[in-house]
Amino acid sequence: MVFNSVSFAIFFPVAVIIYFILPAEGRKYRKIWLLLCSYYFYVCQGAVYALLLFAATLITYLTALFMKRRKALLIPGLILCFALLFFFKYFDLFCESFKISAGFNILLPVGISFYLFKSASYLIDVYRGDCPAEKDFIKYALYVSFFPELLAGPISRAPEVMPQFDEVHTFDYGRIRKGLLRMLYGYFVKLVIASRLAILVDRAYGNVPGTGGLTLLIASFAYSVQIYCDFMSYSEIAIGAGEVMGIRLHENFRQPFLAKNLPELWRRWHISLMDWFRDYLYIPLGGSRKGTVRKYINILIVFTVSGLWHGAAYTYILWGFLSGLLQCIGIMTGNIRSRIVSLFPVHNALTKALHGLYMRAATFCLFTFTVIFFRAGSIDEAFLVIRRIAGIPGENGLSGFSPSGLGLGTLNLLIAVFMVLVLLLTDIIREKKGDVFELVTGSKWYIRWGVYYFLTVSVLLSANIGAAKFIYYAF
Repeated sequence: MVFNSVSFAIFFPVAVIIYFILPAEGRKYRKIWLLLCSYYFYVCQGAVYALLLFAATLITYLTALFMKRRKALLIPGLILCFALLFFFKYFDLFCESFKISAGFNILLPVGISFYLFKSASYLIDVYRGDCPAEKDFIKYALYVSFFPELLAGPISRAPEVMPQFDEVHTFDYGRIRKGLLRMLYGYFVKLVIASRLAILVDRAYGNVPGTGGLTLLIASFAYSVQIYCDFMSYSEIAIGAGEVMGIRLHENFRQPFLAKNLPELWRRWHISLMDWFRDYLYIPLGGSRKGTVRKYINILIVFTVSGLWHGAAYTYILWGFLSGLLQCIGIMTGNIRSRIVSLFPVHNALTKALHGLYMRAATFCLFTFTVIFFRAGSIDEAFLVIRRIAGIPGENGLSGFSPSGLGLGTLNLLIAVFMVLVLLLTDIIREKKGDVFELVTGSKWYIRWGVYYFLTVSVLLSANIGAAKFIYYAF
């Protein structure tokens, strides 16, 4: 069962309706119901791995319960979480790297990176005293498995989410309308934009040796937008689904392509994961407290580990390392770039706007350069893409391009371009006005219903286009 499936369209209303039918005073029954829904949702992905989810939940629950700020229990609990992650996600890469023939054919359980990171953060928070050990197993199990964020985040924290399961959530029309609008926008971004761009990207990257440099350049820019739309759309649907039931989940994106530099972009991208690495890896390593060199080393470690988190492939590791390296270079050259800018007049509104546009475009280009390694099938293929884009002689450079080679057709290509502009406009409004969903639901009826109809019709007309699964299901 995926968010953009008929089965979820049946499952979610049933889950919500029964949730609100159950008495608000009997919050225990609501928690049990949501837990049953969450496990049913996960069993639909693969029944065997629901046992793994339950086992990890039970062991970390008991570990926290008896921990009492003792490292003797914290360390085994963390080892368990990361050992499970290593075995199911990285064991094959380990065997391949050291040429070991293990004889296993390990299938990656969907969502394992997300729920094990939630479990690990809970153990650390209990050890630090940031939250008490939860005695109610139902509530803790629901925190780990809450179905909107189970498969691809956001990675919420126990102190943020678990207390909300004890709150009385009434059927609030305004809140539910806003949550449903947020879900609808997520479906719009996924089905209308990401799925169209996926056709273009898959065509180019599916045959890199036979694709020209200009087509690969367009496909690489398209992939940056595709992965943003694909992952952001999942987060919007998850957060909207939680809001319908009164559960506030961690925000995961904040208009990253409006950032003026890479450090700012990464503060806006996959926020729940980057916050996790900051709090549980970067700061414990010393952060920026132990000198400049140590700070840069810590940044490189965090981003390299982040790349490894995304998948068991050297392309992901190199992508993470390059992202960290470019961030370090950006910090090191910050003063020099500021001095260069000071030599030019950027005092009036026009020059400030042009300078801001240049900074955002440069940041987007650097991000796109790194995601070539994220998308390519191998490191050699990634360097081939770069050589072709750079127009190196003998590499088919920028020649041989035609719009038909993008694989979308004229109509779908025009729709994709127009809808990306709609996405950009929406992000600009969110940047300036804040909660765009509150803005829409509070606007005049003809604006509100105009937005509803535009999103709904766009989604229905695009329902059969492109890939069904979300990219981050694989991570």
